[in-house]
Amino acid sequence: LFLLCFFTFSVLAEENGLFVRYPDLNSDGSKLVFNFQGDIWLANSDGTDPRRMTIHESYDYVPLWSSDDKSIAFSSNRFGNNDIFLLPAAGGLPERITFHSSSDVLTDFTKDGSLLFSTGRTFRQIEWDHELAEISASGGTPSLLLDAIGEMPVKSPDGRFIAFAKGFGRITREAYRGSANYDIWI
Repeated sequence: LFLLCFFTFSVLAEENGLFVRYPDLNSDGSKLVFNFQGDIWLANSDGTDPRRMTIHESYDYVPLWSSDDKSIAFSSNRFGNNDIFLLPAAGGLPERITFHSSSDVLTDFTKDGSLLFSTGRTFRQIEWDHELAEISASGGTPSLLLDAIGEMPVKSPDGRFIAFAKGFGRITREAYRGSANYDIWI
């Protein structure tokens, strides 16, 4: 998977060093969705036939495939803060799924059709940590995923466990070893 993504990035990157971000392969590994220049793109997994799926002045990122490969969910700041959107994989207009004034950052598109995300809806006004929330891909009212604070929730493939990061630390401090590191909780 690493080599596949590496070679795909090499094909799609320009000579001046622009790179794609947030890659996600579909269920059979034939298609790759990613963020490039603030939009969502789709390509064959070998890097051929890239096409832009969104064209908007906002920043669209963190695209994730649905388990049936029919939809792509992503986060975007189209309305001033990050919300979650759903886009048909065949192309079309994105549908807005979350509508809160706080930032909602997508982290997982589960097999059962739920979207997991980090948000600062209520607790963010008190502390720096985020809440872990879940919403159906068909929309509706989000609910708290856990009675815990953290970031980046992801369900295990069998749906029995949720892994998330807890703590406060910049990702750019990879060499740092200390109390400000993120901890992974299950």
